[in-house]
Amino acid sequence: MMEENQKNSEQQNSGQENRKAESRLQEEIQAGEWQRLSNFEIYRTRSRQGKIIATHQALANRIKQLETLFYQLVKNHPQKSVKLLAEIKRLRILLEYLLQALIWEEKGELEEHRSPEELEGMI
Repeated sequence: MMEENQKNSEQQNSGQENRKAESRLQEEIQAGEWQRLSNFEIYRTRSRQGKIIATHQALANRIKQLETLFYQLVKNHPQKSVKLLAEIKRLRILLEYLLQALIWEEKGELEEHRSPEELEGMI
């Protein structure tokens, strides 16, 4: 009986730890920290499709943040917005790649395509 209680307690602790880890990962995704996702064990244990989706969400959030900054910068200092616009374009290309990667993954063809350097090791 005591072994059963201990086992249940261990399972509850493990479940709580997993929820906390998932919550921290979701915070990073919401913050747009797409490059840091692979630092999380829970991210590394996801399926490839799950990794692609999480990275896509984080990258989309980062683009939204940068677009907000871009509009403010263009309004006040148009000449300084060129670098930020280039970064937004670069990130949009990565976002499009991730969408295509989902299709390739579903078809089992992802290995046949070269991934962008920034995404290597993440998906």
